[in-house]
Amino acid sequence: MPEAAPEQLSEADLLAGCARGDLRCQKLLYKRYYGLAMHLCLRYAASREEAAELLNDGFMKVFTNLRNRTGGSFEGWLRRIMVNTAIDHFRRRQQHKPTLDLLYAENRADGTDADAIAQLSAAEIMGFVQQLTPVCRMVFNLFVVDGYSHLEIGEQLGISEGASKSNLHKARLKLQRLIERAYQPPSAYPLRTGTD
Repeated sequence: MPEAAPEQLSEADLLAGCARGDLRCQKLLYKRYYGLAMHLCLRYAASREEAAELLNDGFMKVFTNLRNRTGGSFEGWLRRIMVNTAIDHFRRRQQHKPTLDLLYAENRADGTDADAIAQLSAAEIMGFVQQLTPVCRMVFNLFVVDGYSHLEIGEQLGISEGASKSNLHKARLKLQRLIERAYQPPSAYPLRTGTD
Protein backbone atom coordinates (compact mmCIF):
# COMPACT_ATOMS: atom_id res chain seq x y z
CA MET A 1 0.00 0.00 0.00
CA PRO A 2 1.47 3.39 -0.99
CA GLU A 3 2.38 5.93 1.71
CA ALA A 4 -0.11 8.79 2.23
CA ALA A 5 0.70 12.20 0.78
CA PRO A 6 2.01 14.59 3.46
CA GLU A 7 -1.12 16.76 3.28
CA GLN A 8 -3.30 13.69 3.91
CA LEU A 9 -1.57 12.54 7.08
CA SER A 10 -3.88 12.09 10.04
CA GLU A 11 -3.42 14.29 13.09
CA ALA A 12 -2.03 11.29 15.01
CA ASP A 13 0.57 10.61 12.30
CA LEU A 14 1.53 14.30 12.16
CA LEU A 15 1.93 14.45 15.93
CA ALA A 16 4.01 11.27 15.98
CA GLY A 17 6.22 12.71 13.22
CA CYS A 18 6.61 15.99 15.10
CA ALA A 19 7.51 14.13 18.29
CA ARG A 20 10.28 12.38 16.30
CA GLY A 21 11.54 15.77 15.12
CA ASP A 22 10.41 15.33 11.50
CA LEU A 23 10.64 18.84 10.03
CA ARG A 24 8.15 18.04 7.27
CA CYS A 25 5.52 17.01 9.84
CA GLN A 26 6.28 20.11 11.94
CA LYS A 27 5.77 22.33 8.90
CA LEU A 28 2.47 20.59 8.06
CA LEU A 29 1.21 20.81 11.65
CA TYR A 30 2.11 24.52 11.73
CA LYS A 31 0.20 25.09 8.49
CA ARG A 32 -2.80 23.06 9.65
CA TYR A 33 -3.18 24.97 12.94
CA TYR A 34 -1.84 28.37 11.88
CA GLY A 35 -5.29 29.98 11.57
CA LEU A 36 -6.52 28.83 14.96
CA ALA A 37 -3.27 29.73 16.72
CA MET A 38 -2.96 33.13 15.03
CA HIS A 39 -6.55 33.97 15.96
CA LEU A 40 -5.78 33.21 19.62
CA CYS A 41 -2.56 35.25 19.53
CA LEU A 42 -4.24 38.24 17.89
CA ARG A 43 -6.67 38.42 20.80
CA TYR A 44 -3.80 38.95 23.23
CA ALA A 45 -1.43 41.00 21.09
CA ALA A 46 -1.34 44.74 20.43
CA SER A 47 -0.36 44.24 16.80
CA ARG A 48 -0.09 41.59 14.12
CA GLU A 49 3.70 41.60 14.56
CA GLU A 50 3.37 40.88 18.29
CA ALA A 51 0.83 38.13 17.50
CA ALA A 52 3.30 36.55 15.06
CA GLU A 53 5.96 36.60 17.80
CA LEU A 54 3.55 34.90 20.22
CA LEU A 55 2.57 32.37 17.55
CA ASN A 56 6.17 31.40 16.81
CA ASP A 57 7.09 31.20 20.50
CA GLY A 58 3.99 29.08 21.09
CA PHE A 59 4.79 26.65 18.29
CA MET A 60 8.35 26.31 19.59
CA LYS A 61 6.84 25.22 22.93
CA VAL A 62 4.51 22.84 21.10
CA PHE A 63 7.35 21.15 19.25
CA THR A 64 9.58 21.07 22.33
CA ASN A 65 6.94 19.64 24.67
CA LEU A 66 4.97 17.39 22.31
CA ARG A 67 6.61 14.23 23.66
CA ASN A 68 5.44 15.11 27.18
CA ARG A 69 1.80 15.74 26.16
CA THR A 70 -0.69 13.47 27.88
CA GLY A 71 -4.23 12.75 26.72
CA GLY A 72 -6.92 15.19 25.70
CA SER A 73 -7.38 16.82 22.35
CA PHE A 74 -4.40 18.33 20.61
CA GLU A 75 -6.42 21.44 19.78
CA GLY A 76 -7.23 22.05 23.45
CA TRP A 77 -3.57 21.55 24.37
CA LEU A 78 -2.47 23.92 21.60
CA ARG A 79 -4.92 26.56 22.85
CA ARG A 80 -3.50 26.30 26.39
CA ILE A 81 0.05 26.60 25.05
CA MET A 82 -0.82 29.74 23.07
CA VAL A 83 -2.66 31.39 25.99
CA ASN A 84 0.19 30.52 28.38
CA THR A 85 2.69 31.91 25.89
CA ALA A 86 0.73 35.19 25.83
CA ILE A 87 0.71 35.23 29.64
CA ASP A 88 4.48 34.60 29.75
CA HIS A 89 5.04 37.36 27.21
CA PHE A 90 2.92 39.73 29.29
CA ARG A 91 4.80 38.84 32.48
CA ARG A 92 8.17 39.52 30.86
CA ARG A 93 7.02 42.95 29.67
CA GLN A 94 5.27 43.91 32.92
CA GLN A 95 7.89 42.57 35.31
CA HIS A 96 9.02 45.97 36.53
CA LYS A 97 5.81 47.93 36.10
CA PRO A 98 3.70 48.55 39.22
CA THR A 99 0.05 47.57 39.13
CA LEU A 100 -2.71 49.50 40.83
CA ASP A 101 -5.13 47.70 43.10
CA LEU A 102 -8.15 49.97 42.73
CA LEU A 103 -11.60 49.28 44.06
CA TYR A 104 -13.63 47.37 41.52
CA ALA A 105 -16.79 49.03 40.26
CA GLU A 106 -19.40 47.06 38.35
CA ASN A 107 -19.83 47.98 34.72
CA ARG A 108 -23.53 48.57 34.09
CA ALA A 109 -24.23 48.45 30.38
CA ASP A 110 -27.67 49.29 29.12
CA GLY A 111 -29.41 47.63 26.17
CA THR A 112 -28.16 50.17 23.61
CA ASP A 113 -24.55 49.07 24.15
CA ALA A 114 -25.52 45.45 23.51
CA ASP A 115 -27.22 46.49 20.25
CA ALA A 116 -24.11 48.37 19.07
CA ILE A 117 -21.84 45.45 19.90
CA ALA A 118 -24.13 43.01 18.07
CA GLN A 119 -23.57 45.02 14.87
CA LEU A 120 -19.75 44.83 15.06
CA SER A 121 -17.73 42.35 13.04
CA ALA A 122 -15.17 40.11 14.73
CA ALA A 123 -12.37 42.12 13.06
CA GLU A 124 -13.77 45.39 14.43
CA ILE A 125 -14.03 43.96 17.93
CA MET A 126 -10.48 42.61 17.73
CA GLY A 127 -9.28 46.02 16.55
CA PHE A 128 -10.86 47.66 19.59
CA VAL A 129 -9.44 45.04 21.98
CA GLN A 130 -5.96 45.55 20.53
CA GLN A 131 -6.16 49.24 21.51
CA LEU A 132 -6.40 48.36 25.21
CA THR A 133 -3.34 48.61 27.45
CA PRO A 134 -1.46 45.29 27.73
CA VAL A 135 -2.75 44.51 31.24
CA CYS A 136 -6.36 45.41 30.37
CA ARG A 137 -6.20 43.37 27.13
CA MET A 138 -4.76 40.36 28.98
CA VAL A 139 -7.34 40.49 31.81
CA PHE A 140 -10.22 41.08 29.37
CA ASN A 141 -9.28 38.09 27.22
CA LEU A 142 -8.59 35.77 30.14
CA PHE A 143 -11.85 36.66 31.91
CA VAL A 144 -14.32 37.28 29.08
CA VAL A 145 -13.06 34.96 26.37
CA ASP A 146 -11.20 32.16 28.15
CA GLY A 147 -13.30 32.01 31.31
CA TYR A 148 -10.62 32.43 33.97
CA SER A 149 -11.73 33.71 37.39
CA HIS A 150 -10.23 36.91 38.82
CA LEU A 151 -8.39 34.81 41.39
CA GLU A 152 -6.86 32.65 38.64
CA ILE A 153 -5.96 35.74 36.58
CA GLY A 154 -4.29 37.32 39.59
CA GLU A 155 -2.24 34.17 40.18
CA GLN A 156 -1.26 33.90 36.50
CA LEU A 157 -0.28 37.56 36.10
CA GLY A 158 1.15 38.16 39.57
CA ILE A 159 -1.46 40.78 40.50
CA SER A 160 -4.16 40.86 43.14
CA GLU A 161 -7.71 39.70 42.51
CA GLY A 162 -8.83 43.32 43.01
CA ALA A 163 -6.36 44.54 40.37
CA SER A 164 -7.78 41.98 37.96
CA LYS A 165 -11.33 43.23 38.60
CA SER A 166 -10.22 46.84 38.29
CA ASN A 167 -8.44 46.20 34.97
CA LEU A 168 -11.47 44.36 33.59
CA HIS A 169 -13.63 47.34 34.53
CA LYS A 170 -11.15 49.73 32.83
CA ALA A 171 -11.09 47.51 29.73
CA ARG A 172 -14.87 47.50 29.48
CA LEU A 173 -15.08 51.28 29.88
CA LYS A 174 -12.35 51.84 27.27
CA LEU A 175 -14.06 49.46 24.83
CA GLN A 176 -17.36 51.24 25.39
CA ARG A 177 -15.74 54.61 24.62
CA LEU A 178 -13.99 53.24 21.52
CA ILE A 179 -17.23 51.77 20.20
CA GLU A 180 -19.20 54.92 20.92
CA ARG A 181 -16.54 57.05 19.20
CA ALA A 182 -16.44 54.76 16.17
CA TYR A 183 -20.20 54.83 15.70
CA GLN A 184 -20.88 58.43 16.67
CA PRO A 185 -22.62 60.29 13.83
CA PRO A 186 -20.47 62.96 12.19
CA SER A 187 -20.95 66.49 13.45
CA ALA A 188 -23.60 68.58 11.72
CA TYR A 189 -21.14 71.45 11.53
CA PRO A 190 -17.93 71.24 9.48
CA LEU A 191 -14.64 71.79 11.25
CA ARG A 192 -13.01 75.19 10.81
CA THR A 193 -9.62 74.98 9.19
CA GLY A 194 -8.49 78.53 9.95
CA THR A 195 -8.57 79.49 6.27
CA ASP A 196 -12.32 80.29 6.29
